Amino acid sequence: MPRIIASLAIVTALLVGTFILKNKSAPAASQTSLIAGEIQNANQSSLEAYAAELQASGAASGTTLIIPPTVSDIATTSGPITPPTATDKLAQNILETYVSAKQSGVTLNTDIATQIADNVLSQQYADSSSVKTYQMANLNIETTSSKTAIRNYGNSIGKAFSLPLPKDGENELAIFSNFAVTNDETLLPKLDENVSRYKKIIAALLVIPVPTPFAQSDLALVNTLSEITYEIGKMRDFPTDPVGGQNAAQEYQTTFASLAAIFKQEKSLFLSNGISFSPSESGYFLTQ
Repeated sequence: MPRIIASLAIVTALLVGTFILKNKSAPAASQTSLIAGEIQNANQSSLEAYAAELQASGAASGTTLIIPPTVSDIATTSGPITPPTATDKLAQNILETYVSAKQSGVTLNTDIATQIADNVLSQQYADSSSVKTYQMANLNIETTSSKTAIRNYGNSIGKAFSLPLPKDGENELAIFSNFAVTNDETLLPKLDENVSRYKKIIAALLVIPVPTPFAQSDLALVNTLSEITYEIGKMRDFPTDPVGGQNAAQEYQTTFASLAAIFKQEKSLFLSNGISFSPSESGYFLTQ
């Protein structure tokens, strides 16, 4: 969807700033002040122009976009339908609240702008509907739970995760944080390389014979990696969807913590089944 630069700049600039603030552990008040200041400095005509564009997009996609009736000259467009990004949704939220306040005759002083900022920051803009979710039927479940089968499973998991790291082997969150600060787009292909590696790991996991006791934890492992892959992809979209990119970076940290918990669960399962891997085995890291 095309952008009205003057209005979207409000969203993009404040979200880049908010991302940096959050990663520096700034208090919530700083984030609110940042957005409130941008709202107070907003140009109403440019916001109303963006409202018209959003309305046209909503009409084209068959959705209803509620814009106060003071917004005039609603445009109509045709062409490919692009689903709204998280940034689009936040922009719409700011826009609707802003125009409603103006329509009601409220003066956009610091207090009102702060209320709007608090409101938009309290909303959920993340969208995980595109995350691929695997079911038990997608796994290669074995009916056996013999020690040989469990050891083979562990070594196969270790082999899958031993795929070479991308050149320089930089962590996804570090790459993203660096890009968000520097706006150096040459960093983005590094995220693509990491996504590719995770997808290869998932593909390998789906064909590994899984002993019955490990079925649930293995499914959780595959789906957690799928979430991580999706979140890195959303971080990759940061230049065009800063809200989605920021949300993904935050979710990534939570998801990665879940991955560590799954490996801890698998370690417990291996040990309870009398399996411990030696340093020469691919599954060594699973019981360390």
